Amino acid sequence: MLDNAKREILKHKELYATILVVVLIIISGLVGYKKGYRFQNNFLIGKVGTLSITIPTIQTNIFIDQNRKITTMSDNQTVSIPLSPRSHSVIVSHDGYFPWKKDFTMPSGGNIVLSPIFVTQNATGQIILKNDPEFWEIRSRIIRDILPTKENPRFSTDNFGAMWIEDNAVIVKVQEKMFTVIQPDTVIKNLYFYKDRSDTVVFSTNNSIYVIEVNKEGTQNFIPIYKGKNPYFIARDIGFIYVLDGETLMQVII
Repeated sequence: MLDNAKREILKHKELYATILVVVLIIISGLVGYKKGYRFQNNFLIGKVGTLSITIPTIQTNIFIDQNRKITTMSDNQTVSIPLSPRSHSVIVSHDGYFPWKKDFTMPSGGNIVLSPIFVTQNATGQIILKNDPEFWEIRSRIIRDILPTKENPRFSTDNFGAMWIEDNAVIVKVQEKMFTVIQPDTVIKNLYFYKDRSDTVVFSTNNSIYVIEVNKEGTQNFIPIYKGKNPYFIARDIGFIYVLDGETLMQVII
């Protein structure tokens, strides 16, 4: 009887070995999953990374890979999201604002920090009348505004970025990296950094004012701030710009 049992075991040795290997793979996979390891785009194993986004406004929706939704519960909330080490996309959406999208690849064990742009779909602000003490001074500043050049660039408030116009192209230098941001067919009239950031700029051309991200990787967000007839502007505060459209002077919130 023992001989029969041995023969039976030997007969199914390959099957038992296969089952054992499968069980070990499953156990290893579960242990690795609990420790934060996932498959990457190239089917190699990598460790889960973290995406961090700071959202200024409550009730903002964050969509991850179009199948996961997170809604912020307070103003200026920082959301940390664990993500597998592969390609992802994120969409940030809030009522009354243009949606913001970014594609990126999470490196193994990496930490990616994203800074969405929040631009209202309907520009708001106030008209500055000619009897306002500041009207003529602001109007004069806008008319006399000179585009930055390579020899005389414009710097971001954090001093990390410098920018200028070259052959009607917006050139930005951020910590030794050079970016050709955009080169429109229409003439650029004014150019400033957006708020207190060095990764985004505001420019006017033709009948509109736009905000655009410096880096083209992973979707270069390009959003209109104001549309009129022939607007010129200057930026003197992180919260608004002064716009001169014809003889109408406005303070437009950005």
